[in-house]
This record gives sequence, C-alpha cells and structure tokens, in this order.
Amino acid sequence: MDIEKLDQIVNIISKGDTSAAEALFNKPGGRKFLESVVLMVVCNLPYVHEDKEDLFIAFHKALDKIENRIKHQKQGQKILMQAYS
Repeated sequence: MDIEKLDQIVNIISKGDTSAAEALFNKPGGRKFLESVVLMVVCNLPYVHEDKEDLFIAFHKALDKIENRIKHQKQGQKILMQAYS
C-alpha cells in the first residue's frame, strides 16, 4: 500500500467537518468504540495483513489529527470569549 497516498488521504479527511467525530469523542469510550468498529471492518477487507495494518494506522492518524483540530477550535473559542467579555 502506498503510504504517501494514505497520508494525503489522512490530511484530507482530517481537514473536513469535525462535528460527527466530536460528538463521538464526547461520549464515554466513544473514540475507542469508533476504533474498534473500524478495526473490525478493516480486518474483514480482502487485503493482505500489511495493507490492513497500514489502513488502520492511517485511520488512527486521521482520528488524532481530528482530535487535535477539535482541541484547537475549543481553545480558540475560549480565547475569543475571553477577549470579548
């Protein structure tokens, strides 16, 4: 599997709308649940083990980037609220 293309895909996905991911992250065990579901799906794909591993790692990277974006957005909102209050 082409790791560079997977990294590009991760970057594209992580720049999208984060509201659905944020809703899951806010629930107890939400991120772990999402990872588990995706792991089950990836395991059942008709790829060799190494490609499946690369896909899951790419998905995990995308989640990390999305989670960081959500944190930055919350920090930015907090700063704006402090500036305008």
